[in-house]
Amino acid sequence: MPAEYPSIEGVRLLNVREAARLLGTTPKTLYTMVWRREIVFVKIGRSLRFDVKDLEQMIEQARVRPTKETRETGTLTGNEKHGRL
Repeated sequence: MPAEYPSIEGVRLLNVREAARLLGTTPKTLYTMVWRREIVFVKIGRSLRFDVKDLEQMIEQARVRPTKETRETGTLTGNEKHGRL
């Protein structure tokens, strides 16, 4: 693992920068998600923290799996052809 990505083993709460890195997004996007209440967060004083378990659950819930039809035929639906889900 590169030095710029600290290990999260044993760490339960991440700050905004760490959580954004884990999700592959920017801190600004994460703040927007918090403001819109699209992500679970912990408020400690004025600081925001993100539970690793909540982030992992969010990733699993956002996972998009191919449909049976797509797997069998190898074809894309109209929306998938145009980059829309």
